[in-house]
Amino acid sequence: MFFKFKRFRDFSIRTKLIIGFLAILLPLVLILSIVFYSYSAKIVLKQSLEQTREIVEQFSISLDNYMGLMRNKMEILADSPTIQEELNTHQDKEDIKNDSFYSRNKRIRRIMLQIYSSVTMNDVEIYGINETNHYLSLWSKKYEIPDKDILFENANLSKGRSVLVNNINDADTIQMIKMVKDLQTYKPIGYIRFGLKRNYIEKMAKNINFGSDGSVVIFDENLNKISGIAHDSALSKLLKEKPSTGNFSYSEGKNEYTAVHIHSDSTGWTTVGVIPLRYINKDLAGIQYLTVIIIVLTIIIGVTVSVIIAQSLILPLENTVNALEKFSRGDFAVRLKENRCDEIGKLNRIFNKAIKEINELMQKVTQSEILNKEMEFKTLQSQMNPHFLYNTLDAINWLAFKEKQTEICNLVAAISSLIRASISNKKSIITIEQELDYVKNYIYIQHIRYKDRFDIIYDIDESLLKQAVPKLIIQPIVENAIIHGIENSKNKNLLYISVKRENECIIIIVKDTGIGMTDEKVSELLKEPLNAEGDEQKAHTNLGLYAVHKRIQLMYGDLYGLTVQSQAGEGTTVTLHIPFTKKQEMFYRQSPH
Repeated sequence: MFFKFKRFRDFSIRTKLIIGFLAILLPLVLILSIVFYSYSAKIVLKQSLEQTREIVEQFSISLDNYMGLMRNKMEILADSPTIQEELNTHQDKEDIKNDSFYSRNKRIRRIMLQIYSSVTMNDVEIYGINETNHYLSLWSKKYEIPDKDILFENANLSKGRSVLVNNINDADTIQMIKMVKDLQTYKPIGYIRFGLKRNYIEKMAKNINFGSDGSVVIFDENLNKISGIAHDSALSKLLKEKPSTGNFSYSEGKNEYTAVHIHSDSTGWTTVGVIPLRYINKDLAGIQYLTVIIIVLTIIIGVTVSVIIAQSLILPLENTVNALEKFSRGDFAVRLKENRCDEIGKLNRIFNKAIKEINELMQKVTQSEILNKEMEFKTLQSQMNPHFLYNTLDAINWLAFKEKQTEICNLVAAISSLIRASISNKKSIITIEQELDYVKNYIYIQHIRYKDRFDIIYDIDESLLKQAVPKLIIQPIVENAIIHGIENSKNKNLLYISVKRENECIIIIVKDTGIGMTDEKVSELLKEPLNAEGDEQKAHTNLGLYAVHKRIQLMYGDLYGLTVQSQAGEGTTVTLHIPFTKKQEMFYRQSPH
């Protein structure tokens, strides 16, 4: 099981999505199809049963009407004055001689002919308690009724109502008999019997067809078969059915049937319509075919939709993978489309932003490395053997001390401190206090060189002296102020150095009252200098300010760095912005030594 899950885990996401979609779709389609087919089958079965019930009910009504017609004919005979007179006559020899017997006999025969129908009846017979008997039939010979006493007994029990007697020993005739009473005294005077044709009822039943094996079966009140083919299973089921109207299913051999039965209160008979289930299944075949088509179409549509959805999800991921592969090979220009508003569009936007930021960071790192290499190169160019320089300066300092040249001694000491700071000190992060020491040594040397050409003013917030800053960020600015602002000036100038805090920012200002510069030159100061031949001094100046500016931005961000304000003839102000840092030890731990 774990192995199979592991194999599934190794499938592509597209395959997993399609399999997952189908795993949900197929059971759902099958369940809905089964529910749809079951519901449709119930509707078809209900409609078939309802239609069968209406047909059987209509047939039962027709059968009741037929029997009602036979009863009406019996009533006509029983109420006929001629029949009444005939059945009330006392037959003796004297009466036979005096009475016009043959004339009345002819009238009775004419009445019986009017009632008789050869289509529905086998014979008609009138019995008199006075032993009168009249018989009419198409048969050449009078039909002898088996168990005649049973007929008279049923007629007596019905007390004047017509009654149907289904003699199972008589395959051709169903007997209907009625006791005739005197219309004046209501005393029994005779009986009227109709021999109804059984095959007429069978012909009526054959007009109804529910299928190749469907039929109508008629049972009397004792559930003896009158017409049709009765299955034993149907009869046993019918014996258990108490309602006058209902339906049930049964099996006979390999065949299954549904039966609808209706009981007639008029005749006491039960009419049963038998329908083979395969007849009903003919209607269900179309639904089955439709269900299969729906299942197939749903699966095809489901697979197509799942492939489209999977493709719409996987294609952007593949584009992202391809973009990452290109990026891993060094292509920083790769970009993804951002025209989508979903999670994939959000992912693409984040990807593009990340690539852009990485590219910018790479450029900054590259620029920083190039700048550091240039500064190292400049430093290496300016380096001589430190021990040789220190020994030489010590010799000069000793000679000056021997000659009691104090000023030369101080100058040599200042130069030694500067060289030691720029060459020997490998720390990249120092305190503002150390940085100001370098500046003071440099200014002392320049004071010796330029005599009284400028004065210096310090405005330092002593609480900031222990703030960590990158090494040599103030000295290049002071150097630029002296060389380009004060050196070319004919007047005595002022050099102002300020270190203050404004909110969370440290502001370092180097201001001179020298010759100043034009706006064009100001705009070029913080741009990357071009090493133009014959203009080494300009390149050196630009590199110093540009290097300080870029080092600050690379370390603290683009919000920090240098700003230059100058006006020709009025001096220059260079302002340095760096962030105020509370935890100074972090800079010392991170700075290289």
